[in-house]
Amino acid sequence: MEHEEATPFYRAVDAPSLGRAISDARKEAGLTQQDLAVRLKVTRGTIVRLERGDAVSMVVAMQAIRTLGRDVALVPRFSKLQVRP
Repeated sequence: MEHEEATPFYRAVDAPSLGRAISDARKEAGLTQQDLAVRLKVTRGTIVRLERGDAVSMVVAMQAIRTLGRDVALVPRFSKLQVRP
């Protein structure tokens, strides 16, 4: 999938680091946790848990990422990855 603008690359290796990346993307988009919750049709508490790295539905996590205009690339551990704009 091609993007017109380059977006930051986040390396998330566990639920807490994925949550931090989602939180950063939400803030960059100028959204509150409540704004994102409304867009995803979930409670603000779900967004709090997601950003904290607590258990939430994978569907909700992926919807949050897409809503924030980001993509996910799954890379096998110990693989070499070169990210280019």
